[in-house]
Amino acid sequence: MSMGRGELTLERRAHVHSAKPMRHALTAFLAALDVPESEQVGVITAVGEALANAVEHAYRDSEVRDVSLRARLDADGTLAVDVVDGGRHTTAVQQIDRGFGLRIMRAIAQSVKMDASDGTALRMFFKLSA
Repeated sequence: MSMGRGELTLERRAHVHSAKPMRHALTAFLAALDVPESEQVGVITAVGEALANAVEHAYRDSEVRDVSLRARLDADGTLAVDVVDGGRHTTAVQQIDRGFGLRIMRAIAQSVKMDASDGTALRMFFKLSA
């Protein structure tokens, strides 16, 4: 884990137990930047969905590799968060209680961009008041 001034970078094996400590590190990073708790909740929820997707789906048919998270706060108060894995993007089979991760991310973040050309890279932008 590294935390520069306004930047956090993490990389872990994409196992089910990896998402929780990554969310906790992001929470600590946001707290250190004095981001109000009310805004932290949305960021953590959206990023948590992206991490859950990566650890659950990315390496389903291959050897488990890494998932990385990078968060950086720009001078204008925009937080950009990338969640990247080297796995294969899959469209989950629609189930009544599943498949809402991208919808949740898009509902919370100002924008969500996905690139599935080489693994899956999600970039989310959040406009913060802090």
